[in-house]
Amino acid sequence: MTDDRRNKKPQNRPFGFGNPWLQLGLSVACVLVSEFLLKRGATDIAEPDSAFSWTGVNGLASPLVWWAILLIVASFVSWLYVLRYIPLTVAFPLSRVVDILVPLGCWIFLGEFISALRWCGIALVIVGLALVAKPVAQIEERL
Repeated sequence: MTDDRRNKKPQNRPFGFGNPWLQLGLSVACVLVSEFLLKRGATDIAEPDSAFSWTGVNGLASPLVWWAILLIVASFVSWLYVLRYIPLTVAFPLSRVVDILVPLGCWIFLGEFISALRWCGIALVIVGLALVAKPVAQIEERL
């Protein structure tokens, strides 16, 4: 360890619930759950014969859609907090784990089909996340 690192003052980084990495995970979880709630709410309220069904506005009649909206707002607040502490070049790619979790959750919990081409896309996202996550520990030291 170099002298610079030993003499460096510890930063006043939040911990516990205020930990930005925990908040990043919370933001992703809120988006994930909100997507399932939006899907369920829109499906439950769907009225194909309604004049406004093509707009999706009738989905606002579902309490599940309103819970999803609340979670999206919570995710947004958490995301703003994350951006105070984690560089966007790190936080944004890591937040895209939701692009893996949503299709997998739909496949597992909703029984939706995932084509071979989509599985390839999911694999590419996983590779991209691995490439971004690898140097995160080094970046965390500099923050």
